[in-house]
Amino acid sequence: MKNFKNKIHNDNDDKKFVPRERQPKGLHVLVRDGDVMKAFRKLKKKVKNAGIMEDLKDKQYYRKPSEIKREKRKKAKRLQRKLQAQADDNRLMGRKNRR
Repeated sequence: MKNFKNKIHNDNDDKKFVPRERQPKGLHVLVRDGDVMKAFRKLKKKVKNAGIMEDLKDKQYYRKPSEIKREKRKKAKRLQRKLQAQADDNRLMGRKNRR
């Protein structure tokens, strides 16, 4: 165990800790010029981009881990089919597929 009473003095010890200005936690929006509707639209956009509503909907009811994994696999398959369809469209460049 170190002996803290006999601490070696450094030049850095003279600097005092200056706390930062406290930022409000969570999402916040400033209302400028009394335009509450504009601030409300900005808040809605921030909530949507942060994914708060989707998270609340997911946590509203308990879902089994196997159910979550199943939905992830279904979503991945859907995305893969969509990307493949786009690649096929790009390859044909608007021409109809003749067989």
